[in-house]
This record gives sequence, structure tokens and C-alpha cells, in this order.
Amino acid sequence: MANGGWHGTVEEWNRLERLLLELDPLIDDFARTTGISVTKNLKDWPERSLRWGSGIDCLIQIYLADQDTLTWNIWICCSNDRDGNRYWKREFLIEKKTSQDFKDRLPDLLKEGHARLIEWSRHPELLEIVVVLQSP
Repeated sequence: MANGGWHGTVEEWNRLERLLLELDPLIDDFARTTGISVTKNLKDWPERSLRWGSGIDCLIQIYLADQDTLTWNIWICCSNDRDGNRYWKREFLIEKKTSQDFKDRLPDLLKEGHARLIEWSRHPELLEIVVVLQSP
């Protein structure tokens, strides 16, 4: 991934996104059940993002980690901007695994990630500073 974008052929893109297309019904069902919106392929990269929250933002993201090995990551992140700083807590649920390693477990992984993010969002004091947004 060169600076957050796809620069290959349509055929390569279709090959890489194929798994996400297979997972879309599971992702969409979870999103519908929880009332969470789904975005697809941000920055022209094979991914699905489930985002919600106001004030404290929650994200579950499934994205292609390595196009050569066709491995994927699923990470969760809870973030909050306050006092001129960005705070967050994040964790990988799946890191650099093939789709066969997690496809059958995806509904449970989404539920697990959702529950953790809800808990984290209830305790913003546990979020760690990641970047200063404004100088005093």
C-alpha cells in the first residue's frame, strides 16, 4: 500500500477484495443488528469499517494486511479528542491471518470487538494519549 491507495490492476483488486465481498453479508447483518454504519475501501484499499459514537469514537476495521500473503487484520479502536489531544485504546483481534483462520469466527469476533469498545467508551480515562492536536 503506497500512501493509502491502490495502484494495481482491476483484476488484482478483484482478487484482493473477493474475501470481503464474501464477508459482506455477515458484516452487513451485524451492522444492521447493532445500528452501526459500514464503509468500504477507504483510501482505495480493501477494507470494511464499522464506526459509531459521538464524542468517543469506536471503530472495528477489517483490512488487508499483506497483499502478497493475502493476510488480514481485524482491529478495534476507541478514540477521543479532548484538551487539545487525541486519546485512544486499540487492539488487534486478528493480526496477519488468512481468511480461513477467522472467516467462521467473524460474527463472534464482531460481537467481542463491539463489547470491548462499548466498555472502553464508558471509561475514557483509560484511553492513552496518542497525539497532541493543538499546542497550548
